Amino acid sequence: MIQQNPKDWQQGFWGSEHPETAALRVQKDYVDTMIALKRENMDRVYIYLTGLLDKAKEELGLARSGGGSGDSRRMAMRQHIDEIASYLKGQALDIEKPPTYPEAAGAGYKGHYILEEVPAFFGRVKCVLDQWYDNHLLSVYDEVVILVNPKTSSNSRGEG
Repeated sequence: MIQQNPKDWQQGFWGSEHPETAALRVQKDYVDTMIALKRENMDRVYIYLTGLLDKAKEELGLARSGGGSGDSRRMAMRQHIDEIASYLKGQALDIEKPPTYPEAAGAGYKGHYILEEVPAFFGRVKCVLDQWYDNHLLSVYDEVVILVNPKTSSNSRGEG
């Protein structure tokens, strides 16, 4: 029976590694860690808001189907939309909420969003959210380029 060695040898025990290779490996580990730390929060925000959008879309479909629970579905959809707008505002992204029904629509519709306007709101949210995410990815990339600093590393090898 062959037993797997559970010990993970750290870099100090990699005796045959060339110093330049070790420096590149350490730099890569550092950059990978920094990317993971930078992306963690924005990935969480993106996933959370996408999940809220999916829930609100489901409530929209149920609210459109009518039935006895239409009012409660419209209320649940309103809560999701309000939370989405508040969360986006917390990320410094202002987005206009859909308009609400006028008083002439009746007491049952007071304060609820116009169902026909809600899909356009979802589209705007998805567009703004995707742009926000892409901009953050670009800034993470820019920071990685600064961390790697290709100008000084190429000059240290006698190039350029």
